[in-house]
Amino acid sequence: MMIHLRMRPSEHPDASTEQKPPMYASVAFLLLCGWSLSSCTGTEDAYEGYPVPVLPPPPQPIIVHCREAARGGILPARRDEIPADYDSFRSSRMYRLTFNTWVNDELLNRPGAEKTIVIELGNQRGQCLVDGQVAMDFPVCTGTSHHGTPTGNFRITEKDVHHYSNLYHCPMPYFMRLTNDGIGLHVGDVFRVPASHGCIRMTHEACTALFRTLPHGTRVCIRE
Repeated sequence: MMIHLRMRPSEHPDASTEQKPPMYASVAFLLLCGWSLSSCTGTEDAYEGYPVPVLPPPPQPIIVHCREAARGGILPARRDEIPADYDSFRSSRMYRLTFNTWVNDELLNRPGAEKTIVIELGNQRGQCLVDGQVAMDFPVCTGTSHHGTPTGNFRITEKDVHHYSNLYHCPMPYFMRLTNDGIGLHVGDVFRVPASHGCIRMTHEACTALFRTLPHGTRVCIRE
């Protein structure tokens, strides 16, 4: 008959109040730490066969000098890239983005000719037709979804160089009225995206040229 004696930890001759880890566990822990450090510093060995991708440098910042381009993130085309003929200008890939104004001065100032203005809300562009031919193509800024620009056929009923809006309390230079509730064409900030309260904003260059040549009663067609 065998009798097994169990001793309490405190009664064991080698026991103490604090348990110490075995020696082999400490050695294994130190070896593991050393291997980890070496694997972290050995970048070339770790990525051997898997080259580290080289990222291209960031693009150079683009400095926009045109205030009209500051909103909407649309950059204007260069001013010296205007084709001589209108078909090339209209078919250019930059047509939807450009702030340029294409103009045929001789046709625009033809005396006694029938003149019509066409505003394209989708392209944010306008054209002045003289006897059915495009004499000017210019950028515009029309109404937003909350203050839309009405579509349809209108007539210029009033022209006022120093017009001031009583509704919005702001100047509207070279104003050409289309409706009795204040919709018209005038000089203003042009962003090539809808941003007005319903009026058709134009650049100073285009608006002043049309103001001088368009008589009262000129037909204005606004379409999508």
